[in-house]
Amino acid sequence: MQKWLMFSLFIVACVLGVGVLFQDISVRQAEMAHEAAAGPSLKLAASNFKFDQAEYTIKAGEKVTVSLINKEGLHAVEIKDTNVKLDNNNKSMEYTFDKPGEYEIYCSLPCGTGHADMKAKLIVQ
Repeated sequence: MQKWLMFSLFIVACVLGVGVLFQDISVRQAEMAHEAAAGPSLKLAASNFKFDQAEYTIKAGEKVTVSLINKEGLHAVEIKDTNVKLDNNNKSMEYTFDKPGEYEIYCSLPCGTGHADMKAKLIVQ
C-alpha cells in the first residue's frame, strides 16, 4: 500500500513539474513575440564595470526601445545629450534618435572601483 502511495505522489509531482516547465516556455515565447512586434531595440546589458558591447549602432529617425539589463551588480544608465535615463525602476523607454552622431553611454549610479571607466559608445547613423 505504501509503495502505491509513493508511486502516485511521484507521478503527481512529475505531472506538476512538466506543467510548470511548459508554462515557463509559453511565457518566454510570448515575451519574444512581443519584442519582435515592438520594432527596433537597443539592449544595454551591464555587468560589473562594463557593458556587453563597447559600441552600439542604430539608425537615425527610428523609434527605438532602449532597455537596461543588469546582469551583474546594480547599475543605472544615461545617454549623454539625450533624455534617456534608465535604472532599476525604469528599465526601458522609447526614444527617437533624430540626430546622427556619436553619443556616450555611461553608468550613472556609483557601482564600485571601476565605475568611472564604465562607458560605451552609441553610433547613430
